[in-house]
Amino acid sequence: MGEILKPEWVPGPQFKIRPPVRGLGALERPRLENALTASADSHRLTLVAAPAGYGKSTFLGDWVRKCALPCAWLSLDRFDTQPGRLFHGVVGAIQSAASRLPLPGNDALLTLDQGLAHDRAASYDLLLGALEHLTEPIVLVIDDVQLAGPGLGNGIVGVLAASAPPSLRLVLSGRGHTSIQLERFRYGEGLGELHAAELAFTREEVAEFACSLGQDAAIDAGALWAMTAGWPVAVHASLVSLAQSRNVPVTTPSATPTHIPLAGYVAEEILDQLEPPLAEFILRATTSDWLSRRLAVELFGRPQGGVLLEECLRNGLFIAEHDYRGGESLYRWQSLFAAQCRRILQRRDPLLAERLHRVAARYYQDADVVECVDQAVHGRAPRQAVVSLGAHWLEFLLGNDAETLELLCRDLPAPWSEDPEVLMIRAVCRVLAGDAAAASELTERALARTFVLDSSRRRQLDGYRALFEPLPAGGRLDLHASQAEDDRASSDAANDGRSAVCSTGLFLLAQAEFRLHRRGDLATALLEAARGAGSPDQLEETEVRSQADLALAFAATGDLVSADEYATQVLGRGDALARTSKERIAPAWLARGIACYWRDDMAAARMCLAKAQRLGGEHFPSGPLSGIYRVLVDCAAGDLDQLADSCAALASSHGRGLYAVSWDALHSVTVAKAAEAQGDLAGALAIVQPLGAGGHGALADTLLAELLRRGGDIETAQHCAESVTDRRNAYIDICLSLTEALAACRGGDTATAHERLEHAVQRAEPASVLRPFADRRDELADLLVQHAVWGTAHESFIAALMARDAQGEGGLRTQSYWNLTEREREVLAYMRSIMTAAEIAEALYISVNTVKTHERSIYRKLGAGSRRDALKTAAKRGIV
Repeated sequence: MGEILKPEWVPGPQFKIRPPVRGLGALERPRLENALTASADSHRLTLVAAPAGYGKSTFLGDWVRKCALPCAWLSLDRFDTQPGRLFHGVVGAIQSAASRLPLPGNDALLTLDQGLAHDRAASYDLLLGALEHLTEPIVLVIDDVQLAGPGLGNGIVGVLAASAPPSLRLVLSGRGHTSIQLERFRYGEGLGELHAAELAFTREEVAEFACSLGQDAAIDAGALWAMTAGWPVAVHASLVSLAQSRNVPVTTPSATPTHIPLAGYVAEEILDQLEPPLAEFILRATTSDWLSRRLAVELFGRPQGGVLLEECLRNGLFIAEHDYRGGESLYRWQSLFAAQCRRILQRRDPLLAERLHRVAARYYQDADVVECVDQAVHGRAPRQAVVSLGAHWLEFLLGNDAETLELLCRDLPAPWSEDPEVLMIRAVCRVLAGDAAAASELTERALARTFVLDSSRRRQLDGYRALFEPLPAGGRLDLHASQAEDDRASSDAANDGRSAVCSTGLFLLAQAEFRLHRRGDLATALLEAARGAGSPDQLEETEVRSQADLALAFAATGDLVSADEYATQVLGRGDALARTSKERIAPAWLARGIACYWRDDMAAARMCLAKAQRLGGEHFPSGPLSGIYRVLVDCAAGDLDQLADSCAALASSHGRGLYAVSWDALHSVTVAKAAEAQGDLAGALAIVQPLGAGGHGALADTLLAELLRRGGDIETAQHCAESVTDRRNAYIDICLSLTEALAACRGGDTATAHERLEHAVQRAEPASVLRPFADRRDELADLLVQHAVWGTAHESFIAALMARDAQGEGGLRTQSYWNLTEREREVLAYMRSIMTAAEIAEALYISVNTVKTHERSIYRKLGAGSRRDALKTAAKRGIV
C-alpha cells in the first residue's frame, strides 16, 4: 500500500466533516427523521433532493446526532470537483466516525491513507476492501452533492453508490438531479428517496415553527401553509416579515403577510447557482404559473425552451407536471417561487416583463379567459383582455360561476372597465344572481356608451341585451316571454348567427333558477328550450351540457325515469366531446347518483357521485348538492370511515357559489343526518334546532321532518311536513307521507297511517323509489305486515318491501334463520301478503310449481301445516 500513499497531504478543515449546528428557533422534525431512519435501515442508498430553502442540512444534521448507527458527515464545496480532494474528504469523514465509535474490523479503515494515488482504481479498491472488513454498518452522509459537478458519478461517490458493501449506508443530499445513475436502484435493489413534498412543512409544523419564533399560537397557520406551500425558508421569511411589520408578536388569527421578501434569496441562492441559460429560462417561463411546452418555447424565444423545461423538471426546480388539456401536458410552477421570479425580472428588465405578459395573454386568449385577462392587465394590454372576454364569456359561464366573471370585468383598468360590452357582461352576471336593479343600471350605462363600438361589436351587444333583459322584481323570469324570444332567435339563426347565444343564454337562466333553489319545473322548461335552439352541429357542446343539466333538473324535481333517460343520452355522447369538455357531463353523473340513491342502490350511487365530483372538479357548480348526497349515501350504507371523508368534503365546499339560504339549511340538516348515523341523535337535534319547523326548501324540510319525528318532537315534525306545499316531487312526497304515517301510527290513528302509507306506495312503485322505506325499515316492518292485511292495490310492491326487510338487517335473524335457504326466505316474505302462489311466482320470475315446492319445504322446516301457521311460527322465532 506504500506506493500509493501521499505523506505530504495536508488534512482538510474539520468543519467539512462535522454536521451543522441547528440554529436558534430551528424546528426539530421527528417525522422526517423517522422516515430517513426507516430508509437507511432498508436501503443501501438514500437520496434527499430538494431546492434551496427546504432545510435539508439542518434536518440531516439533527438526524446524524440522534442516529443509533455510527455516522460520517461530509459537506462538499465548489472545490470538490477535483477527484483527489473528494476522495480525501470521503475517507477522512469515514475515519473520523470510525475512530469515535471503534468497530470490530475497522483497523484497515483507520490505517488507510486519505490521499488519492495516480492509480485511482487502486485507491478505490483499497477503500472498498477496508469497508468489507467492517462487521457493523456505518452511515456516510454527503451534503450538497450538486457542488461536485458532473464528475460525481465517475468519482469515489459513484463507486461507493455502485459497489460499496452493505456495511456502508450512503445518504446523498443535494438540490437536484445527480449524475449518479439511480434507475437501477429504483427498479433493482431499491432506493430511499425524500423530496420537496416530504421536506415541506405540514400545517402542524408551520404552527409549531411560528411558536418557536415567538409568535402567538392563534396565528393562521393554515393560511400561511397554503400561501407558502410549506416551503420552509418562505415560512421563516413570512413570520419574520410579520413580526417586523408590527414589531410585536402576531396575535390575530387572520394575520398573514402581504409581501414575502424572498426575491433576493431566490436570486442569490437559486438562480445564481444555475447555468445562465437555465436561469434565464426560469425568469422568462415563470411569467405564468401554468405552462405548456409550447408556451415555454414562446416565452423563452428559442427552440431550446422545451429542453430547459425538462431540466427544470428533472432537478425539481419548483415545477411539476399537473394535468392534461387538449392532449397537451401542463406544468405548474410553485406559485410563491414564480411570483418572486416575476418580481426579479420586473426589477431587471420591466419592458421585457411586460412583453412576456403579452405573449402569455395571446397564448391564453382562446384557452383560458381568467389567465388571459390577468396576463393582459400585467402586460398593459387591456384591449386584449376585453377581446377575450367578449369572445368567450358565455363559454366561461358554462363551467364556472358568474361571480368570478364579474370580478374579472370589475378589475379591468379604466376606461376598459366602462367598455359597453364589459358592462353588459356584468349586467348578465347580475341577472344570474337575481339582482334586477343592478342589472338594469349596468345595462343603461352600457347603452349610453355604445358610440365607442364598431358595427360588429354593436350587433353583438344588441344580441346580449335582447336575450338577457333584466329579470322582474324578485329575480323571477317570465317563461312565456323567454320562450317567445327563444323562438324568434331560433328562426333568425340562419341570418344573424345568434342561435348559439340564445341557446346558451337560456341554459344560463335555467342554471340561475336551479342554483337559487327555486322551482325545478321552470329550470326544466328553460333547459328544454335551450336544448332545442340552434342546429346540433353548431351547438353540440351546449346541447350536451343542456341535456346533462336537464337530467339533473329532472332528478332534483323527482322525475327519476326522465333523469335516467337524459343522463343515458348524455353519457352516450360524452365520448364525442373534447377532453376539456368532459367536465360538462358531470351533472348527468350527479343525476344518476341521485336516482340510484332514491332507488336504494348505494354502490352505484357512490360510484356516480364520485364520477361527478371527479369530472366537475373544485368549481363544479352543483358541487354542494353532490357533497350532500355523498353524505346521505354514506349514512345509508353505515360506512363511518367513508362518512368522515364525505363530511370533510362537504365542509370544504360549503359556502361556494351563488346559492340561496335554503342551501345553508340543507347543509345543516345533512350534517345532522351524519351525526345521527354515528349514533348521536341528541347532537343531530341540537344542530337542526335553530331551523324551527320548516320553510327552508322541500328537501331540507323533508329530511328535517323525519329527524324531528325520530327525536320524538311529533308536533314540530308535522308542522315541518305541512310547510312543504308542493309535493309534485315523487321522493319528497313519499318521504313526507311515510313520516306522517309513522306519526299517525304512534298517535293511534291507524286509518290515517294506512292512508298515508298507501299513498307513499302508490308514488313509489312506478319508479321503484325504495330509499324512504329502507330508511325507516325497523319502524315500518310491522306496519307493512298490517297494511298487507288491511288491503292494498300494490300487493307485489308491498311484498317486495317485506322481502327486502327480511334480507336486510342481520340483527333480525335468530339461530334458526339459517335453516331456510335464500329463495325460501324470499318466498316466506311474499307469503306474508295475500298474494296467491301464481302471483308470487310472477313476482319472483319462477314457476308456480317451484313456489309450491318452496312452500312445502318452509312448512316442513317450521313444523307448520298452513301459511298462517308458518307465518306465526316464523314470527315467534324472529325470522320475520
